[in-house]
Amino acid sequence: MITNELVKKVHQWLGPEGRDFFKGIKENNEDLATAVWMENGIPHPVHFREGMQVRNFLRKTGLCDNWTDHDLDNNWGTVIEQALEGNPT
Repeated sequence: MITNELVKKVHQWLGPEGRDFFKGIKENNEDLATAVWMENGIPHPVHFREGMQVRNFLRKTGLCDNWTDHDLDNNWGTVIEQALEGNPT
Protein backbone atom coordinates (compact mmCIF):
# COMPACT_ATOMS: atom_id res chain seq x y z
CA MET A 1 0.00 0.00 0.00
CA ILE A 2 2.75 2.50 0.93
CA THR A 3 5.28 2.37 -1.89
CA ASN A 4 8.89 3.52 -1.94
CA GLU A 5 7.95 5.92 -4.72
CA LEU A 6 5.33 7.54 -2.49
CA VAL A 7 7.74 7.83 0.44
CA LYS A 8 10.36 9.39 -1.84
CA LYS A 9 7.88 11.97 -3.19
CA VAL A 10 6.80 12.90 0.34
CA HIS A 11 10.44 13.15 1.49
CA GLN A 12 11.18 15.56 -1.36
CA TRP A 13 7.96 17.52 -0.87
CA LEU A 14 8.62 18.03 2.84
CA GLY A 15 12.09 19.42 2.22
CA PRO A 16 14.46 20.03 5.12
CA GLU A 17 12.10 22.41 6.92
CA GLY A 18 9.13 20.05 6.79
CA ARG A 19 11.24 17.09 7.85
CA ASP A 20 12.62 19.08 10.79
CA PHE A 21 9.09 20.08 11.80
CA PHE A 22 7.81 16.52 11.84
CA LYS A 23 10.99 15.22 13.51
CA GLY A 24 10.36 17.70 16.33
CA ILE A 25 6.76 16.60 16.65
CA LYS A 26 7.79 12.93 16.58
CA GLU A 27 10.40 13.45 19.32
CA ASN A 28 7.70 14.64 21.72
CA ASN A 29 4.81 12.37 20.70
CA GLU A 30 4.31 8.69 20.03
CA ASP A 31 1.90 9.24 17.17
CA LEU A 32 1.78 12.11 14.69
CA ALA A 33 -1.98 11.73 14.28
CA THR A 34 -2.62 12.43 17.98
CA ALA A 35 0.14 15.01 18.47
CA VAL A 36 -0.75 18.53 19.58
CA TRP A 37 1.53 21.40 18.56
CA MET A 38 1.68 24.76 20.28
CA GLU A 39 1.86 27.86 18.11
CA ASN A 40 2.03 31.20 19.91
CA GLY A 41 0.56 29.49 22.97
CA ILE A 42 -2.38 28.09 21.02
CA PRO A 43 -2.63 24.31 20.73
CA HIS A 44 -3.80 22.56 17.59
CA PRO A 45 -3.87 18.90 16.61
CA VAL A 46 -1.25 18.16 13.97
CA HIS A 47 -3.73 15.79 12.32
CA PHE A 48 -6.02 18.67 11.37
CA ARG A 49 -3.71 21.21 9.80
CA GLU A 50 -0.39 19.65 8.87
CA GLY A 51 -1.96 16.23 8.47
CA MET A 52 -4.51 17.66 6.04
CA GLN A 53 -1.71 19.24 4.01
CA VAL A 54 0.01 15.86 3.85
CA ARG A 55 -3.20 14.05 2.91
CA ASN A 56 -3.89 16.59 0.17
CA PHE A 57 -0.39 16.08 -1.20
CA LEU A 58 -0.83 12.30 -1.10
CA ARG A 59 -3.99 12.68 -3.17
CA LYS A 60 -2.15 14.84 -5.73
CA THR A 61 0.61 12.28 -6.29
CA GLY A 62 -1.78 9.87 -7.99
CA LEU A 63 -0.12 7.07 -6.02
CA CYS A 64 -3.01 6.84 -3.56
CA ASP A 65 -5.93 6.88 -5.98
CA ASN A 66 -7.21 3.58 -4.60
CA TRP A 67 -7.04 4.80 -0.98
CA THR A 68 -10.22 5.68 0.87
CA ASP A 69 -10.43 8.66 3.19
CA HIS A 70 -9.94 6.22 6.06
CA ASP A 71 -6.78 4.87 4.40
CA LEU A 72 -5.44 8.41 4.12
CA ASP A 73 -6.32 9.17 7.75
CA ASN A 74 -4.77 5.93 8.97
CA ASN A 75 -1.59 6.02 6.86
CA TRP A 76 -0.44 9.61 6.44
CA GLY A 77 1.60 9.49 9.67
CA THR A 78 3.28 6.25 8.66
CA VAL A 79 4.24 7.75 5.30
CA ILE A 80 5.77 10.76 7.09
CA GLU A 81 7.65 8.54 9.52
CA GLN A 82 9.07 6.50 6.65
CA ALA A 83 10.05 9.71 4.84
CA LEU A 84 11.90 10.85 7.97
CA GLU A 85 13.96 7.67 8.22
CA GLY A 86 16.43 8.82 5.63
CA ASN A 87 16.84 9.87 2.05
CA PRO A 88 14.80 7.34 0.08
CA THR A 89 16.12 6.43 -3.33
